[in-house]
Amino acid sequence: MGHNVKNIVIIHLVVFLFMLFVFFTPTHFTFLIWNVFLALLPLDFALITAHSKPIFSIPTGILWLLFFPNTMYMITDFIHLQYISTAIDVRYQYFNYSVLAAGIFIGVTLGVLSLEVIIRRFFDPNKDFLKLLFMMAFSLISALGIYLGRFLRLNSWDVFTRADFVWQSVQNSLGSHMLTFVVLFAGVQLALLIVYHYGGQLLTNLTLDKLD
Repeated sequence: MGHNVKNIVIIHLVVFLFMLFVFFTPTHFTFLIWNVFLALLPLDFALITAHSKPIFSIPTGILWLLFFPNTMYMITDFIHLQYISTAIDVRYQYFNYSVLAAGIFIGVTLGVLSLEVIIRRFFDPNKDFLKLLFMMAFSLISALGIYLGRFLRLNSWDVFTRADFVWQSVQNSLGSHMLTFVVLFAGVQLALLIVYHYGGQLLTNLTLDKLD
């Protein structure tokens, strides 16, 4: 992990600078500070999980699983455009669009990166079918988590503090509305995960070809 310290520090620095920028500038999107922070946690949990002994990686892996939906949840933050108008014909709107888009893209990228860390740690590089199955199943689980966060306003830590309420909320929400949302957003996530995963492999192969 030592040779990756620089990369980890740079990622955290960019996230911190973005949060400072949002805090000190006049924007309608101060909620991005909290959302981006929550999106950073899965990457940290994934890194700890990937570099820990099995007995220690289990609890951090569970935390990664619970907090991961916070990253893809940020896709739904585009809903906040309705509060500033969707027009993009004035300079102030350029600013709003850039801040919101930057926060969303940073959050989603952190999530995809965290999942890639987990995949590279626990899956055989040659087992593409198993990795695809994992990404498909995980996309469905994450999409359910997004639904619980966006529509039921539940948080990741509610699993620990209000487990019975979370389970009851899931049961009460079962229906076509939930199913449609989960399937669609699982598809969105799966596409992102596949492109990122195989794009990473492409870059690795290009590097190896160059060395040859």
